[in-house]
Amino acid sequence: MPDYEGKTTPYHQNVQIVSKLIEETGSIPGRDVFITPRAPSAVHENRFRQLMVMMSVAEANYNACEYSDIQAISEVVHPMTSTIKEITEAQQHMIDVSQLAKKEFNFEMEPPRIIPLIEDAPGLLNAKDIIYNTILGCQEQFNDTFERYRVFIGKSDSALTFGHVASTLSCKYAISTLHELETGMDTKIGIIFGGGALPFRGHVTLKNAEKFFEEYRGIDTLTLQSGLRYDHEKGDAESLVKLAKNKLSAHPNEFSDDEKEELINIIAIFGARYNRAMKSVAPVVNSISDLLPQQRDRLTRGGKTGYSRDAPDIAQISCLCRSDIKKELEACMPSKDLDLPRAIKFTGAFYSIGLPPEIIGTGCAIADVKEKMGENACERLLTKYFPSLRSDLKFAFDYLDMSTASKFLPKDFMESVSQDVEILREIFDLENTCNPSYEILLEMMPAGVLLADNGACDTDQELLQLAQSTLLKMGKIRKSLG
Repeated sequence: MPDYEGKTTPYHQNVQIVSKLIEETGSIPGRDVFITPRAPSAVHENRFRQLMVMMSVAEANYNACEYSDIQAISEVVHPMTSTIKEITEAQQHMIDVSQLAKKEFNFEMEPPRIIPLIEDAPGLLNAKDIIYNTILGCQEQFNDTFERYRVFIGKSDSALTFGHVASTLSCKYAISTLHELETGMDTKIGIIFGGGALPFRGHVTLKNAEKFFEEYRGIDTLTLQSGLRYDHEKGDAESLVKLAKNKLSAHPNEFSDDEKEELINIIAIFGARYNRAMKSVAPVVNSISDLLPQQRDRLTRGGKTGYSRDAPDIAQISCLCRSDIKKELEACMPSKDLDLPRAIKFTGAFYSIGLPPEIIGTGCAIADVKEKMGENACERLLTKYFPSLRSDLKFAFDYLDMSTASKFLPKDFMESVSQDVEILREIFDLENTCNPSYEILLEMMPAGVLLADNGACDTDQELLQLAQSTLLKMGKIRKSLG
């Protein structure tokens, strides 16, 4: 998946991959290896970048046709999808590029299909309606029929805006309801799951594989990030791939109408608790994330060519909630975009100050569920809806150091998190004992450097380098930058 979303990935990367596959391995792209670029969103980035990537897809297919009559690239991922219009417009752009290729190069290319990537909790809860209407819209607008339609769901960015538990439940809700479409539409829905190694981003690791595949039953494709190859034990990625071939496409979890209604209200409760806490910490997270190593050359967060995440539109959730829960959610959401960093650095920043983000708002939200929805609903949350939550929290508690976190984060925020920690320890019988090596590194972190602006950091480069090397070492211990 050559990735152009928010990144300065070279446009010629697609054709390079096609050429190297053919010349160095003898593979036939589109048959032996599937290349599926993730293009920029025309709404959240700009249309020029999206069209440039689509042109590069045409170039890659043109070059591939010299070796084979099989089209190298037949699908393109569209990120941050929230409306049907975004998908149909992107599909029309791909058709226009295909027609241009025919006009200029006399090259016939079947327009690659657009795979919508749904990445926020409101979108995931409405994925069934979005995809149902998209399929109907494409049939009407492009006279296209679908024996199989692929949908990409994202764990990381839904966690960034709604917290770990709400994100997990939203993904599971989407998987279940998307499979319901197969019954009435005679179309196979193929679900791609995108996640990272740390629990906040999906907990996609070999060690957690059995729990992961049980938690997200019904997915057909799993993306593996580079961290699994380079930060984990040698051979873990290959072993996970072998396991995935047997575990993917399992029968999905099924929820009754009453359970769906309950899930939506639980998601809203967790989203409210998480967002209430996050309002005061965005500046701190940004300061620390800027010191984490840059793994890719990304677009800046601001400016005309910039790229940043917007606060989710909660209207699609709040309209489905109980009135008291709706009111609480609306009151807790930020009044403006928080301009948070991307998910990798966001997660890495919190882990680097001793507060794994999986914990934020979670304990208090469980208590809220019990109070507002009853003990039975709380029991279903912990045993049916999210049975591996204890495992995720146990991992997070190995990197929790409240003393260090309090050096960086506001007092009222830490008081709220302290409540989370106490509730979670009691419910799940967790020990708050930080990894000894990690704890030493946390104690070494100079708070003044991490919280200083760039100008202040320039006054002591040695101290800055020490902080950056410590941040990198901590990432290696947890086997993931973020």
